[in-house]
Amino acid sequence: MKNFPLSVFRFPLSALLVLLFASCEKVVEFDIDDTQRQVVVNALPMTDSTFFVNITYSRFFLDNQAFAPVTDATVTLSANGTPVAFAGRNEGNYNFTYTVAAGDSLELSVDIPGRPTITAATRALAMPAVTSLTALIDTLQPITAGEIAFQLDDQQGLANHYLIYIAERDSGSRWNWWEERWDTIDTVRNAYFNCYNREVTDPTVNSESGFMDYFTRLLFSDDNIDGQSYEMLLSIPMFKDTAEHPIQRQYTLVVESLSPEAFTYITQVAASQGAESYFAEPAQIYSNINGALGIFAAIARREFHITFTYKEADELQTLQRKPRTP
Repeated sequence: MKNFPLSVFRFPLSALLVLLFASCEKVVEFDIDDTQRQVVVNALPMTDSTFFVNITYSRFFLDNQAFAPVTDATVTLSANGTPVAFAGRNEGNYNFTYTVAAGDSLELSVDIPGRPTITAATRALAMPAVTSLTALIDTLQPITAGEIAFQLDDQQGLANHYLIYIAERDSGSRWNWWEERWDTIDTVRNAYFNCYNREVTDPTVNSESGFMDYFTRLLFSDDNIDGQSYEMLLSIPMFKDTAEHPIQRQYTLVVESLSPEAFTYITQVAASQGAESYFAEPAQIYSNINGALGIFAAIARREFHITFTYKEADELQTLQRKPRTP
């Protein structure tokens, strides 16, 4: 018998392990096209606004393409049991001629070929009761402030939740640097305001304790105000104003009475902001659509255009009416 050198039988351990476990490998075929995109139905019917519903298909979270609109749906809307006339479709927006009113009970039905019927329902609650609105400018403070006060009367037994914010419209003319010409600014943005109403807004609206506790909006349930009247106090920082430079900005107080569905949806959307990482936990956004994803929630909205008066002018008039002491 011929003797072979021992080196002939030497074999790398790593290669041996590959051979041993190669037979354990299992290949599973997966066709990505078999995963059907879900239908997403979104509508926030608002009082004094014509109704429309947006219908699209969902997409993979790494897909940066626009949402594909659903263009072959048959959409019906009923208000208080009566069908509403359909006005037409624009891409994935299905429009109706109906203007939502406070107290309306709305039912939505969506039929898409090859899919089960999609349904949803909501109710527009009573308009928010706002009275005794005052708006004063206090230029005697270190920071000029616009002080807004109003009475919010909550109705007993209704789940009226609230969203309050201030829209700011700048109607002055500004120099447009990139086009080198004068433009008329017409932008709407949220003005920051100071929240004095912790006992009403907590625990929904939380903030760290401190001198400057600013919010862009107040979002709170009626748990602490149910059936009561409460004075809301807001304060927004403003630019110093003089007689030579009148106030250019126009402010609008917006008070919305939210249905329970709208309140839950807006609260969860706000809580999910800021998670931009692909490895973050998926946002669990509230959905009340039967047979699809999305939201169908009514909002009763009121707007108040604010005209400020000077607080110190009123104080000066009061002082002038007082008799002078010798």
